[in-house]
Amino acid sequence: MPDTPLREPDAFADTRAFLEKHGYPRGDLWDRPISDARFPDGAHFRIEVPTVNSADAVRTLVRIVREESGVTINRIDQTAGIMRFSDKEHEAYLDVGREHDIEIFFALGPRGIYDIGAQKMVNSVWGHASALRTRGMEQIVYAIEDVKRIVGMGGRGLLISDEGMLILAKKLRDDGVIPSDVKLMASAHMGHNNPVTYKMLEDQGADTIASQRDLDFSIMAALRAAVQIPLHVHIDNPQATGGFIRVYDAPEMVRICAPVYLKTGSSVLERHGMVITEDLAVQMGRQVAVSMETLRRYLPDAIQTEGRAEDLAIPV
Repeated sequence: MPDTPLREPDAFADTRAFLEKHGYPRGDLWDRPISDARFPDGAHFRIEVPTVNSADAVRTLVRIVREESGVTINRIDQTAGIMRFSDKEHEAYLDVGREHDIEIFFALGPRGIYDIGAQKMVNSVWGHASALRTRGMEQIVYAIEDVKRIVGMGGRGLLISDEGMLILAKKLRDDGVIPSDVKLMASAHMGHNNPVTYKMLEDQGADTIASQRDLDFSIMAALRAAVQIPLHVHIDNPQATGGFIRVYDAPEMVRICAPVYLKTGSSVLERHGMVITEDLAVQMGRQVAVSMETLRRYLPDAIQTEGRAEDLAIPV
C-alpha cells in the first residue's frame, strides 16, 4: 500500500481555528519561530537574579557579578515580602538599584504562606497550589499597604503572586494612587502555563510575566506569540521547584522569547523565599557569571540592556 500522510483530525482543526479566531496560537509552536520583538532599547534580553532575600547580601551579589565577572544585572527580585523587611533594609535594596541602574522588584506581603490557614502544611500539590496567593479581604488590605509603603520609599517594581492583587495594583496605578511608572510583574508562583492565561495576565495589567521553570521550547514559543510584554524564563532555579540547570538552553530561550528576562543564580538555594547569606550571595553571583558566559559563547550577537533604559523600573 502507498504511504498516506497522517492528517490532523477534523475536530482538532475546528478547535485550532476557534483559538486562532480569538487571537491565540493554534497550538504549541513546534517550529519554534525566532522572535523579532525587542525591548524598547533594542535589546534581546536582560539578566535577572531572583530570590535575593537579604539586604546585607545584595551588594555582595552585585560586586561579585559586576566587578569580578563584568556581567550586568538588570533586575533583582526580593521574594519574601515587603512586610518582612525594615525601612533601613529596603533603603539598602533601593540604594543598590539607584547606584547600579538595577530594577528592584519587591514581593507583596501577607500571602497564604504567612497566614494561619493550614492548607500550606499539606504535603500535596493541591495543598501547595494556593500557598502564595492572597487569603481573604484583610490580606488584600495589608498587601495594598505594602504597595503604598514601598512605592512611597521610591520602589518602582512590584512582584505579584495573586491575580486579584494584580487587578488591584493596576487600578491603584490607573487611579493615581501609585505613580504611572510603577511596573507590575506576574509571578511564576501563580502557576500559569498557557498562552490564554498569559494573555489574561497581560490584559489585567502585568508589565512582565514570569514563566514556569519546566516549560519546553514549543510552549515558550506559543507564550511569546500570545503576548507583547516581556517574558521571564529560568536558566536555573532552586531545588524546591526542580533544581533545573538549563544554561545550554539559554541561547534558544533568547531566540524564541525575546524580549526576555533570563532568571539565573537561584539554583544554589534549597527553596524560594529563603534568606540568603553573604556566602550564598557569592555562589549566586558565580552561577550568574557561568550562565552569562555560556550564553555569550553560543549566542554572541544577542544584545543585553546596558545602563539605564527608559522602561526599567529603577528606584527613584
